[in-house]
Parts: sequence; C-alpha cells; structure tokens
Amino acid sequence: MSLRDLEYVVAVERERSITGAAASIPMAQPALSQAIARIERRLGVVLFRRTSRTVVPTDAGALLVERARRILGDVARAIDDTRAAGGHRQVRIQVTEPSLTVPRRMFAAIRHALPGSAVHQMTVPRSQVAGMLVGGELTASVGPRERGPGLVAEELCREGVRAVFGPDHPLAHHDTVTVADVAAFPIVSIDPGMSDWNATVARYLARFGAVPRWTESSAFGAVAAADLVHGSDAVFLALDSIARGLIGPSIHLPFDPEWSITWFVNWRAQPEPMPWTREAVDAMRGSA
Repeated sequence: MSLRDLEYVVAVERERSITGAAASIPMAQPALSQAIARIERRLGVVLFRRTSRTVVPTDAGALLVERARRILGDVARAIDDTRAAGGHRQVRIQVTEPSLTVPRRMFAAIRHALPGSAVHQMTVPRSQVAGMLVGGELTASVGPRERGPGLVAEELCREGVRAVFGPDHPLAHHDTVTVADVAAFPIVSIDPGMSDWNATVARYLARFGAVPRWTESSAFGAVAAADLVHGSDAVFLALDSIARGLIGPSIHLPFDPEWSITWFVNWRAQPEPMPWTREAVDAMRGSA
C-alpha cells in the first residue's frame, strides 16, 4: 500500500462519505470508489460498510485508519524534522478568513516571535481541519474549537456579533436588534463548505425559538456577504471586526442580549508537536 492509499482511507473515515472524501482530497468520486475497492481486494477484507446515508468503517477499517493516521503523522513529522535540521521551519496556521482582525493579529505575533520561519496562512474546508492537525499537516488553527485525538483547544478571546443591513432596511432606525428582529428577514448564507457559520447562527437562533430563513445565494466571505444586503431586505450576521471594517453604505447594530463568539487556538499535543508549535501558540496567547 502507498501513502496515498492510506490518505484515501483516512479521508473516507473522516468524511463518512465517498463524495465528501473525494472533494476533500480532491479527486473524482468514481476514482476514489475504485481506489477503496482496490485496497479492499488487496487486503482481502471489507474496510467500510456503505449505506444510503453514510459510510462506516468496519473493525478492520477502524484499525487501518488508526494506524494510517500514525504513519501519515510520522511522515509529516519526519519531513518537518528534516527541514528543521536544515534550518527551515514551517509554520502552517489554518483560519477560515485570514483578513479578520483576530487572525491578522495572531499572524503578526507569530512572525515576530519566529523570525526566519516560513509562516503560511491556510484556508481549507472546516471538515478537514481536525484531521490535518492530528496528522501534522497544520501547526495550529485559529477559529472554532476543534476535536480530535491528541488535540488541545484553548480560548483566545471573545468577539461580539452584529447585524448588518442597508440604510433603508426596516431595522435601520433601531439602536439594537433582537433574534426575533433578524429572524423576520432573510439571513445571508455563508458557504457551508468552507465555514460552519450558518450552523453557529442556527444554533444561536434556536435558543430563542427562531429558525433562520437563508438567502438563496451563498457568500464565500465577509465582503461578498455584505454585498448581498445592498438593495435588499437581507441581514448579514457578522463578527464585530467584520461589521466595523465594511466599506460602503451599511448599518451594523449589536444584539440585545449581547451575542459573542469565542475564538480558539487548536493544536496537537500528542504525539509531541514540533518545538516551534509551542512558541507559535504562546505568541498567539500574548496577542489575544
């Protein structure tokens, strides 16, 4: 078996879907299905049980995934160790939208704390983040809490949420808004493939017995999302730093009661991370 075969197996277990795993790799879905079938024929065992809704690993599949993660992690660490021995340090930080105030502050702190290191900001689908942290492909991630074997999540800071809409919107004359206020209008949908913001909004509204009515169009990022409120009755729910940084005619109001989001830094504590992981995390703590 090749390392690529192991990556295929890990991706299918992580996504619990051939289609989702193929998109995350990326490769064509039929090609991944054929690859898994080929691996199963070589091993003489069934690795995954397929249903109409999901793909679940068998006992044999779960064992292979566990070992595959270790092997892929060892390979990633060997590459990093080799680069480090040659004086080349790679720091890879995942953040959904690097233009936001909190991530920018974090990156500045890391570059200051690790001069001479190659600091890369990465944006990958949320479903891949935990696996890439566990496997050593990411040094850390900044954003929501991630869960996975050996992962640590530490709260960095909190940031308020605001409602953004055009100056002619019916809510424009308010001083604050409530969940009931915004739930009466279409809420801008953020691409669920890259962010779980829609799920966060839906959970918060559910606490007040409200269900979001999403816009038909989805936006990839904050700037595109803000564009969807112009000339419409849509509401964009945004972090405070996004709302205050928008350019153009728009109004942003706080919620009553106050609504805030927690920023976390996530990294792998076990197996032992690269030495500079702790330096990067300490720098982010200080900048928060």
